Amino acid sequence: MRAGVLLCLTICCGCIFAQEARFTKKLDKYCKSAVQSFRAINDERRSVLDKMANEMTVKRYVVFGCKTNSRRTVLLQVWAQTAFYYFGLYDRNAFSIGDTVTPVYEGVAEVLSETGFYVSKLANADPNGYLIAISRDYPESIVASKTTLGTLDTSIVLVVNICDEKEPAGLLSKFSIVHLPYASPVIYEETLREKARYRQLNRTIAVEMLYLAYRIRRQLIEKYSLRY
Repeated sequence: MRAGVLLCLTICCGCIFAQEARFTKKLDKYCKSAVQSFRAINDERRSVLDKMANEMTVKRYVVFGCKTNSRRTVLLQVWAQTAFYYFGLYDRNAFSIGDTVTPVYEGVAEVLSETGFYVSKLANADPNGYLIAISRDYPESIVASKTTLGTLDTSIVLVVNICDEKEPAGLLSKFSIVHLPYASPVIYEETLREKARYRQLNRTIAVEMLYLAYRIRRQLIEKYSLRY
């Protein structure tokens, strides 16, 4: 019982510390607003996110994949990692991959900077990538297009396909995959609707990834409370 209570307190305190001491004020305000929008998630997507949360109670990594690794997957990587920090899940990590290596689209960096992240270009990266941080004194997330998972232990990896296709090619086809599609913003690029579309996509992803982290935290609390 004591161990279960201690775990709960650790998670709760971690969440508070992340919000108040680690996030920029602008980003913290954005996250708080996003948390208030959990009710906007429809039942179908909420069901998928709950399934992901259940798997993430025993897994350590979530990997978002699509044909390219330049827009939606990058936003998901950044927001999932941010959500883990926000709710004190410091032993969970997010990554993203694609079937081809491409530049990270500048609109992604722009909308994240607008939201409150610190954003800087990776020096000498080809194609271009970025360093994204929730504050100046916190480790950055490296976002660059890639096609491999490196040395991750695949037994504790949850792979999420975010493209419309149910059966993605390449690396993702080797895994048991969760499907959580997001509409591509590409058709809006270089139009008057581009900024609005990226802001909308960024907001949707922020809300859903914060909800995912919240559900992981709640399920871990329930799991360990019952055990002890």
